[in-house]
Amino acid sequence: MVSKAFFTGSKYLVEDSDGRHDFVRYDGERFLAVLSTAGQKILRTPLDADERKADYLKALVRLNEAYFAAREFEADAKGNFFKHDDAAERKFRFDVAQRFSDRVDDLRTFLAAHDALVAAATEDSSNDSRDTADDGETTGDQALARTRRTLSACTDRSISEGWFPTVQSHYYALSPGELVAEGRERRKQRIEGTESSTGIAALLDKPHFEKLSWRDLRRIRDLNRESPGPDPRVWKRLQKEYTWFLARERMRATPE
Repeated sequence: MVSKAFFTGSKYLVEDSDGRHDFVRYDGERFLAVLSTAGQKILRTPLDADERKADYLKALVRLNEAYFAAREFEADAKGNFFKHDDAAERKFRFDVAQRFSDRVDDLRTFLAAHDALVAAATEDSSNDSRDTADDGETTGDQALARTRRTLSACTDRSISEGWFPTVQSHYYALSPGELVAEGRERRKQRIEGTESSTGIAALLDKPHFEKLSWRDLRRIRDLNRESPGPDPRVWKRLQKEYTWFLARERMRATPE
């Protein structure tokens, strides 16, 4: 577990940026700013659910670690075409496929932690349901609505600005970073494969790996649409730009 300072809002947190996203530093550690803010809000949420809050924070740590690992992997991959080393290219594609699959697991773990907190908020509201406010709603209903808004906002931003940038970093790693046109062609080959080589899309279809399901995409869509603030439309970008990362058997019912 990383330092609690990221979740308590310590005055010793130092703001920084990697050129794409802001993060904060503390005692040699780095944490994406959006995830740090989400953790602070979750801790302040008036819920008697310490264990479930802890699970949510652990999921945030997992998202954070994945992001910085992805950026390091992306930097290391630059310039590596492996044109004449089939074994190295196969290993690279397998490694990237594994990373995409791991992001599916990260997402589902995070959403499960979110759902557990929503369930805790619902339980709390039922205990307050006998008191009625001036507008006719029970105080429990009002508290539940406030808590759900907070949870949805935290989870939505964490996915849109924490989880999805990690997926993007894996995608960027597929381009060796040489000439633009050549890099795009190499990335396309790595995803789709050729007659003589298996692509990442085909690897992700194997039982060992996971692709995003219809339910995953729908959950992201609902959070994007229902959370306070503008819709980041991450679900739409996944649908349009990462079709090979989506399970085929579910695509007949892709959300609109």
